[in-house]
Amino acid sequence: MLGCCVLDIWGMTWKTTATLLLLVPVLQAPLARYAWIYRSILESVALMLKNNYDNMRNEMNHFAKHVIITGGGSNSDLFMQIFADMFNLPARRNAINGCASLGAAINKAVGLGLYPDYATAVDKMVRVKDIFIPIESNAKRYDAMNKGIFKDLTKHNDVILKKSYEVMHGELGNVDSIQSWSNA
Repeated sequence: MLGCCVLDIWGMTWKTTATLLLLVPVLQAPLARYAWIYRSILESVALMLKNNYDNMRNEMNHFAKHVIITGGGSNSDLFMQIFADMFNLPARRNAINGCASLGAAINKAVGLGLYPDYATAVDKMVRVKDIFIPIESNAKRYDAMNKGIFKDLTKHNDVILKKSYEVMHGELGNVDSIQSWSNA
């Protein structure tokens, strides 16, 4: 397995700006390389959101029945299926994927009294276009990857990412004093 790391060199801190892109298999064919890198980016987005959702869910004791994917990414069937598999929940794509404007319209409709409450407004104004059902084998593989590898990566990668950040931000005096990744 090959990893791909993207650093936001203009970010505020090394830890919050480093995003690890995982799940890029060993690449054999040059034409497949770009597709696998693209897929790994989609998977990393879904994985980060899944882990953030899990943290909020556990704290709030709230369990979703499905996920709703909006915005430009929701136009991709692959992106939708990855989310369904990663969350192991049905992933819904709405007919209107501009969630900010639709949310504003729902607020306006309730505020004007066109609908008595938000539940009614959402029921009347939101139309589901597609539902992607999780593929059990994919969901199990993503869960195993997340629990067995991804959640433990930061303790191994933080040292490398911090060194990368300091090099990119010109803090070269500190680079030699940073603990080597092999000693982490």
